[in-house]
Amino acid sequence: MTNTRPPVSVCLVTYNRATLLPATLDSLLAQTFSDFELIISDDCSTDDTEKICLEYARRDRRVRYYRNETNLGMPGNLNVSLQYAQGEYLANLHDGDVYRKDLLEKWKAALDDQPTAGFVFNAYRSVNSQGQTVINREPYGPLIKGPELAYRLVSRWDSCVYGTVMARRAVYEKLGWFDPCFGNFSDVDMWLRIAENYDVAYLPEPLIDLMPRDPTRFYAFVHWRVALWLLGIHKTNLQRCRGLFPEKVAGLEKKLHRRQQYFMLRQMLICLKHRRWDRVKEGLAVWRDATDRLLRVIGKVFGRSKNIPDWYNPGYWDLTGDKAS
Repeated sequence: MTNTRPPVSVCLVTYNRATLLPATLDSLLAQTFSDFELIISDDCSTDDTEKICLEYARRDRRVRYYRNETNLGMPGNLNVSLQYAQGEYLANLHDGDVYRKDLLEKWKAALDDQPTAGFVFNAYRSVNSQGQTVINREPYGPLIKGPELAYRLVSRWDSCVYGTVMARRAVYEKLGWFDPCFGNFSDVDMWLRIAENYDVAYLPEPLIDLMPRDPTRFYAFVHWRVALWLLGIHKTNLQRCRGLFPEKVAGLEKKLHRRQQYFMLRQMLICLKHRRWDRVKEGLAVWRDATDRLLRVIGKVFGRSKNIPDWYNPGYWDLTGDKAS
């Protein structure tokens, strides 16, 4: 019996981006490497996403469209799409981005050439706040040692890996799916988990044009839920990295409390600078439960319980792993 499973599964998660979706789909269906399945996982969109996807599925047999009955959020939607996939290599991609025609070819070749790599990522082209096109490129060779990338990700608050990569199916089967407790930033946790166990392949070419930041998405500006997710990701993965670079981890853990404090204060200053009083009030209300004494005192003095956002519960501070001081 002939094995008809494609070597590559492209998992495209989407939600309410009907106007941008055709450009994304056209760039994927024009790939030079064509032996793939395209799984579109629609997180219960309310616009014309379903109509557009069904039309593409009618036109190209590689397209498989699934619609969630309820909104699962990014990690839930991504996990669903990955479980539909049949390929050896699983590419998770975002709606709205546009992909160079040789993306899948380059990604697959990189993983074929680097058998110790758990996933591959690349440089990205984007448009900055001044409307200028920039290329986000990292100073890495074709293979990054896992501990090197893990240290980069756990020692800084920004991530050099965007949410689009190609990983081996076996990696997800070993490490598990994206952790929903870290919400829309669960991909950062996943790249860390993979780097803690595998090397990582890198391509310095800008194979992806990133969609301009969507101002309607909650994470388009400082958001306290995102801040707490990031604190939790760093704390959790520092513990996992102790066996990889113990001396560096000891140094980072020693400074973690101050780093967390500085990070939160800086987020508040950004809100004040841009006069985002809604986020200022939310932050002060959330800080009332902070494990950090300084933040907690500021929150108790200036925060009001009536400004606590709907998404919040005090358990978010448990993610930070920090002790009240």
